[in-house]
Amino acid sequence: MVGVPRGARPDDLRRVHREVTSRRRAVVARRGRMMDRACEVLRAYEVRDALETVHLSAGGLTEPAARAASRRDDIALDFPSVSEMVDQIGHGLVESTAPCIARVRLTWRQACRGAHVPLEIPVRCTCLVCGGRGEIWDDACSMCAGSGTERQHHLVRLSLPTGVGPNARFWFTINPPYAAETSVDVRVTIV
Repeated sequence: MVGVPRGARPDDLRRVHREVTSRRRAVVARRGRMMDRACEVLRAYEVRDALETVHLSAGGLTEPAARAASRRDDIALDFPSVSEMVDQIGHGLVESTAPCIARVRLTWRQACRGAHVPLEIPVRCTCLVCGGRGEIWDDACSMCAGSGTERQHHLVRLSLPTGVGPNARFWFTINPPYAAETSVDVRVTIV
């Protein structure tokens, strides 16, 4: 089983991605061998059916024909393929290219003296209801709407230095243990 621990770094995600893709290549190669074997088995059944029809016309037996007809009427159960799910592993847990933009309004006094500003940063984490799969049985997860991730808020206390000017910008990255790494761009306005 392949897994990523909480607070995984980008290197861990790359390692897991490489491992999953190598396993997928092995599965695809194995699937090709299985397809060849399935074609051989299918040809054997076709030959057997042809022999049964020859016996039927020669001897008048009805039982083998009933078995051949029931075999044609069988229902093939097919389980959903996991290839789409493998392609989307960690899709919502990697850092997005656009940073989260937070706007902070300060008074002139706070800008001159410095301030501690609480910020609630929206972060993406694995959906607790579906476990990141995006579905529960055959239905899309109602909590995450099928994405496998949900938004939560992470509280950050930002310490602004003294003498902050108007239109100042700060950039930092947060990495909470329960969510993906998120870039934050703080823009300061003074009123």
